[in-house]
Amino acid sequence: MVIDKKDIELIKAHEIIVVALEHYNPLGIMRSLGEIGIFPIFVGINYKVPVASACKYIKTLHQVSTIEDAYKLVMEHYGNLYKESGRKPILLYSDDDVYSVFDKNIETVKKAFITANAGVNGRVTKFMDKSEIQNLAVKHGLSVIDSYVVKPGIVPVGLKYPVITKAISPLVGAWKGDFHICENEDELRKNMATINAEKCMIQPYVEKKTEIQYEGFSFNHGKNMFVGVQCSNNYAIKGYYGPYMHVFPPEHQDILQKLNSMLEEIGFEGIWEIEFLVDKDDNYLFLEINFRSSPWSRASTIAGNPLSFYWCLAMLTGSCPDAVDFDPFDAMVETVDYCKRVENGICTLPEWLNDFKQAKCTYYYDENDIAPWHLVIKNWDKLK
Repeated sequence: MVIDKKDIELIKAHEIIVVALEHYNPLGIMRSLGEIGIFPIFVGINYKVPVASACKYIKTLHQVSTIEDAYKLVMEHYGNLYKESGRKPILLYSDDDVYSVFDKNIETVKKAFITANAGVNGRVTKFMDKSEIQNLAVKHGLSVIDSYVVKPGIVPVGLKYPVITKAISPLVGAWKGDFHICENEDELRKNMATINAEKCMIQPYVEKKTEIQYEGFSFNHGKNMFVGVQCSNNYAIKGYYGPYMHVFPPEHQDILQKLNSMLEEIGFEGIWEIEFLVDKDDNYLFLEINFRSSPWSRASTIAGNPLSFYWCLAMLTGSCPDAVDFDPFDAMVETVDYCKRVENGICTLPEWLNDFKQAKCTYYYDENDIAPWHLVIKNWDKLK
């Protein structure tokens, strides 16, 4: 990865502020920036273990208890920098619920910061709704899984089991806790009774070959798109994401063109992750867009395509370099993959250790930034 020093200095002239829950996701963002000499401000929101706050590349650390506290701190501490220096700070996010607070006030936030946005208050949050984004995907020619949106407790007539339940949005209910695989109507009714949201989504259960993630960003109000990597699961887990993945250059330009047209209609300029389920017949079925940096953006940096850096550059200049080609590699979420494979008897500990050593990208361990890993070892059971 060769980066122009002038581009680094251009971005360093602006304060970079990462606002996120304590997680390996913002840890990857800050490592990706710090390794090229850009040390961000981190507003860390209490969550499980403060692994991100242990990152050595942090310029200034703020630790707060709630998302509302984080929003207030950012606006009060850094909202006047633009007036004082003439340079807007740049905001980066890695959580839906954190970003949604800023998005709902984006017309105010944009006056003081360079930030992910779609122009008007709440527009991005609107498309966090699975029904909204899937309707848009169909409009732009992508295949989706048939779905029903109902009030919990209402069972549509004619369902073929098994089915799954999902939260309609990451901002309501228990989010991942509302995901259930139901083999019959009795199981469906029992699980729906636990959903604390006005609406939920029901879909037929589709046996997946893998899941696919595209990691990239859009700029110029969604007209331009950069895709750094594509990821696929090395093994499928029923009802769960794959924490051990294969990373390779993006494929299927026809799909990418349709995604670009979706992002342009939304008007979104920001970092994103876009997910597909691949069924047994190799059909790509659109699932969702996450309108923020995902943990797998760290893999894009390892591949030579640092999303956070290039997005900042694109927002300042209106353009960015082309993505570099790279040799495919594997990446691992160490704690979760250990739990899923070793503790469930899918592989032995020596086999897992060999995969860990061979993985070109690990999301916690980094020999050049070791303090977060020490926290992981101490809190292994909590994090897995």
